[in-house]
Amino acid sequence: MKMGSLTGNLEYIYQDAVRAYAGTLKPVVARHWAALAPALQPLADKLCLCVDSLLEDINASLGLWAPWQLVLLTVVATALLSWVLDAAQHAKHTLQDKGVTQVLARLAFRLPVLRGIVAAKEQKVVDDLEESMKKGAAPDALHELPPAGTPAADLKRRLGAKGLEDHQFKEGASTVSGVLYMAGREHLELLEAAYSTFSMTNPMHANLFPAVRRMEVEVVRMTASILGGGPLGDPGVCGAMTSGGTESILTAVKASRDYMAATRGITSPEMIVAVSAHAAFIKAAEYFGIRLIRLPVGKDYRLGGRAVRRAISRNTVLVVASAPGFPHGVMDHVTEIAAAAAARGVPCHVDCCLGGFVLPFAARLGRRVPPFDFSVPGVTSISADTHKFGQGHKGTSVVLYRSKDIRKYQYTSITDWTGGLYISPGFAGSRSGALIATAWASLVHLGEDGFLEATSAILAAADEFQAGVRAIPGMEVLDSPEGSVVAVRSTNRSVDIYEVNDLMTRRGWHLSPLQSPPAVHICFTAAHTGPDTVRRLVDDLAECTAEVAAAPGTKAEGGTAPMYGAAAAMPDRSVVGRFLVAYQDLLLDSC
Repeated sequence: MKMGSLTGNLEYIYQDAVRAYAGTLKPVVARHWAALAPALQPLADKLCLCVDSLLEDINASLGLWAPWQLVLLTVVATALLSWVLDAAQHAKHTLQDKGVTQVLARLAFRLPVLRGIVAAKEQKVVDDLEESMKKGAAPDALHELPPAGTPAADLKRRLGAKGLEDHQFKEGASTVSGVLYMAGREHLELLEAAYSTFSMTNPMHANLFPAVRRMEVEVVRMTASILGGGPLGDPGVCGAMTSGGTESILTAVKASRDYMAATRGITSPEMIVAVSAHAAFIKAAEYFGIRLIRLPVGKDYRLGGRAVRRAISRNTVLVVASAPGFPHGVMDHVTEIAAAAAARGVPCHVDCCLGGFVLPFAARLGRRVPPFDFSVPGVTSISADTHKFGQGHKGTSVVLYRSKDIRKYQYTSITDWTGGLYISPGFAGSRSGALIATAWASLVHLGEDGFLEATSAILAAADEFQAGVRAIPGMEVLDSPEGSVVAVRSTNRSVDIYEVNDLMTRRGWHLSPLQSPPAVHICFTAAHTGPDTVRRLVDDLAECTAEVAAAPGTKAEGGTAPMYGAAAAMPDRSVVGRFLVAYQDLLLDSC
């Protein structure tokens, strides 16, 4: 018997049993109630007398108060009750969002003894970081404006020397996860020419730079056409360009929040995301005063519709799905999530920053790609990066909307400024028209055939890597990624994946460490498609894994294993956050 028919039969049996039970139970209840009613009547009469007596006493007591005193007492009591309810609600949300363990740990670390120990540890970490930064300081670092200008020829030589200090990429042989998404000297030179031609332009002044304005419109239209919009999809899809994936996400969140405030009157907004959703959504929640509801993913590392359906509340302004998610490279169940959002009239954003210029072409190549774009009912906005797999210069991205009804809420329009009437499409005022030109040039240069060719080569590299990882004892691929991001973890308890990653770094590879579960990933791009790149990567990973297995606990000097190990063991994540703040301070202040 098929599972579906078995489930259906069980459901019918259950319903029949309920009906039969109800039919039997009804006369029994009626008979007992007839016997109990006379006995309960005296109790009900006594209760009514008690209530009447209580009300008389209250009225007599209040008669001793002046009217203004009663009003004042009511106001004070109402304010006090409101404060208590708000505090209880805040405590409830804190427990739900942070968890009992973290809340208790944070309270414990406020004790004077523990606070002193933690402060000393934090200072030690900061001192070590600062000492490490000093070792790499430039001998000719500038601390003030030079008194005299530098001749152009000398400065060009100096810039050339500085360029050699940075990581050098080899054609088709990148050793870095993501970062460099384009391949081919011809493509790069074309983009540099586009940038040079439009280096002085600013789309804020559309009347002065009409070509740049038109190129932005065309980039948005071309992007929409491969993501379920355009002439062959939903013609109402519209959008705008931003400076990158983070700004596209921030913009979509802000627009959705304000749209729901205007149409639903929501003043305490909530946003539902998976724990694997990009960090930009956490940033957006912080910026825009949105409570973030973070849901766990399933065993397949994907967020499903059932969890979203349960989490949606009257304050939900946005539900988020990833296609694919940054950590594990797998797609959330977009169709389910969008359906759950649509059923409650809530916007649904799909983060396609990594997948926007891969998944549509992967599907055309016959790969397994579940629906994820505007062809899915309920999807209201999408972010896709032209500066990633669109192979344009950093930083450009596109944010798309199902209709102008939501897009208009990303704008800022000011009518009463003494400087005149003002409107801007997003967070930035002035923007670089040169970057818009490079995105336009990249899309037009590659065309559909170019993206199909690039996607085929990228996915072939990802397939080769997955096959290689599965042949390494103690290593496994996390589920089945649909795109170019492949995450791996250790299945051997004695092999710390972070120690493996540190050894890989010493060999020149720069992979991305992940948490929950401990893993690393590599984002394959067109820069990884050289003939031996993946083979060298797999060979080095196998050797580093074997080295850690032979001598577990051997930390690479200056590696990330100790930091990630300490972070995993730290119940109070705010302490880890302070380490990150100290690190960021040093990055901004040290040269």
